[in-house]
Amino acid sequence: MEESSYEDEDVVPEEEDENTRVTKECLEAFHQKDSICEASIFKTVKKYFNSGGTPEEVVNVLAESFQGIGNLARQLVLWLEFCGESTSGIERMVEDHVKDLLEEHFDPKKADTIFSEEGDLPGWLGEMISYPTWRNLFYSLADKHPDCIMLNFTIKLISDAGFTDEISSVSTASQQIDVFSRILKTSVASILRFRGSSLENIITDLVKLVCSSKHTYFYTIALLHQASKDRGTGYKLRYLSQELERRARKMGRDTCYITLAMCGAAAYPTIYQSLTSMLTLSKNALNSGDVTTLYQLYNEEDPPPVAFLRLPQLFELLIEALYSPSERSRNMEHTDKYIYVLAYGVSVTERWDGEERRSINTKRLEQTINAIEKTHKLAKGDDMQEWLCNIETVFKYLKYPVVSMGIIKYCKVVTMETSYFKGVTDSVPLHLIMIDEIANNHPLHHETVFEFLKPLFERSHEHLQELEQIEIRKMIIDRMVHLLCVGHVIPVIQYMRYCLDHETADKSLIRHFAAEVMEVTTSPYSPEFIAEFLPIAKNPDITAPLRNINESDSISQFIEYCGG
Repeated sequence: MEESSYEDEDVVPEEEDENTRVTKECLEAFHQKDSICEASIFKTVKKYFNSGGTPEEVVNVLAESFQGIGNLARQLVLWLEFCGESTSGIERMVEDHVKDLLEEHFDPKKADTIFSEEGDLPGWLGEMISYPTWRNLFYSLADKHPDCIMLNFTIKLISDAGFTDEISSVSTASQQIDVFSRILKTSVASILRFRGSSLENIITDLVKLVCSSKHTYFYTIALLHQASKDRGTGYKLRYLSQELERRARKMGRDTCYITLAMCGAAAYPTIYQSLTSMLTLSKNALNSGDVTTLYQLYNEEDPPPVAFLRLPQLFELLIEALYSPSERSRNMEHTDKYIYVLAYGVSVTERWDGEERRSINTKRLEQTINAIEKTHKLAKGDDMQEWLCNIETVFKYLKYPVVSMGIIKYCKVVTMETSYFKGVTDSVPLHLIMIDEIANNHPLHHETVFEFLKPLFERSHEHLQELEQIEIRKMIIDRMVHLLCVGHVIPVIQYMRYCLDHETADKSLIRHFAAEVMEVTTSPYSPEFIAEFLPIAKNPDITAPLRNINESDSISQFIEYCGG
């Protein structure tokens, strides 16, 4: 009996210490401002009573800590309503303030305790994700705190709730394979379905997500490679895969080995060695020895698959070597090999039956070699008289996509020289006429042509007088309007609107653009066209000189068509 009493005496103080600790923690929680308004107050009070706390103390502490901040906020809302503020405006104001506070004071460790304390999904979390404002808050917090369990779980909940298209830009979505797969499926389906300016945003968000790790990049490229075997949408998926690879390289990712693995180059050790020695991120340069190896292999009776040459990075390097005037030091004795490898890659087709190649079609190879060879010599010679003497032949060869890409490369180098416009006497230089012709022939080159024109428009020509600079920029705008006429509509208008909004171009230039657009367009106008061009048309600083009193001018008629 005595031993038992001693043991009880030893245990009781420990229990008292534990109860004292719990009551102290609870009292600290009760002393927080407006603690009675906390969702967990009932659990805290119950824990306090179970540890020996007294009701009187609870009542006193909760009363002392009550400040009624919620009631004060509600009163402020009533005052704002009385002053004429709209309900939606007040809601937006409150939500924005709460969002700012949450982002400033968010503690991922405390957030992760929600699951351990609640033991289940909190009801308020499911309600929060039904509102766009709070979903955007979770996206922002997830990017700042990628290791937070609570936020990662919330991103999964949002995905499960059907808002997959919203979370493609959230980097933490790549940490959960089911969420990532769902986003990838939604994004690819959107890319296959949509066209227009929104497509660029979808691809940009997808690239950010896919390139968040090596595993997600490999997983995506492997899926696209397998899906690209479909005859219906295969070519689109191959293009998407190549676009992801190109953008990943720009972000500093070495994609060479994965790309070669997907196309099966590892089964051809000689080719694999030659390509990796040129295309890895650390190299990214041609060398005569490896190009000669490719030339020899693809001159054999049974050459390797042409797919090994159809790598955008390899095409870019070959075009740079053959068409850039700055590459004058290239060893000319190997030029024919560079031309052959490039021409073979872009013109030869194959027919496959499963893993067996049935035929190789080289009918267009010789013509493509001739086109590249002729235009290459003109680009390397960089003699304007030679270009003019051969202009008819050049225009014929511009129908070849590979030649057009080479000419764009050549024109980009030439026109960016400081003295280029100083020596121009024609109303439109030959180089820009060729760019117009490329836009006519190749819709898929429109974005490349536009990217060529933008820096040309933005350049400062300090060696020229101001009026001369204005005329040059008007000439570039005319090229952009031509690009608009052949189908590249919304990106061109968006760019000029950006110049207007950010005041990066003289207003007379925007006015010239508006007048030209009205001259080459007519109703009916698409909703997207109206949304982009109407702010330009309605700007009095831009279009007032173009309008007349009886509103019979094209600008006034366009505004009337849009409903005023």
